[in-house]
Amino acid sequence: MDPIEITKPAPTGETVPPDEPFPCPACGQLLAPTCRVCVACQTAIDFSQLTRPQPELLPLPLPAPGPAPAPLGLARFSWRIFFSVLSLWILAALLSTSFLGVEGSKVAMGSIVLGSSLWVFYDAQKNRVPKPLRWGVGSLFLWILVFPWYLARRRTPQAPCPFVEAEAGPVSRVLFTILMIFFILGALLMIFHGPPPK
Repeated sequence: MDPIEITKPAPTGETVPPDEPFPCPACGQLLAPTCRVCVACQTAIDFSQLTRPQPELLPLPLPAPGPAPAPLGLARFSWRIFFSVLSLWILAALLSTSFLGVEGSKVAMGSIVLGSSLWVFYDAQKNRVPKPLRWGVGSLFLWILVFPWYLARRRTPQAPCPFVEAEAGPVSRVLFTILMIFFILGALLMIFHGPPPK
């Protein structure tokens, strides 16, 4: 019996032979797990060239859809916050009048309005509330209404507030500009000429 001629040398790298039948890398003949030379093409089996069957990946089940998020409502005026702020305002006015007098109370209460309006402007910018300038100016002119409203508004920065934040038309912009001019002129007259004589 003639010896079997091997056409390719056996691989030098050590690899783990398969534990189940496998196709020959050279000719595709199905071979037993103990076979080291292909019976069809007489090629030494290089186990590093075998294509191992990859485990089948099953798709992960998709999570069940949860309830749809509730649509955001409008940022509404809070009467509870309004009456709380009004009570604190009356208490501060009474205390400042009793300790500072009438003139000192005017300065103290005006400083509270100015400081809180500046805070509204910067806080609205920080929390990305739309139209921070309108909130700040509105708080300056109508403090007792706009300041409590902003305190309620900042709790839901994603909810819209169309009354304050809606896009202004050309007529509203002109009226607002005229109002600002009269306010600045009145403030300058009060600063340089003092209050009108009684």
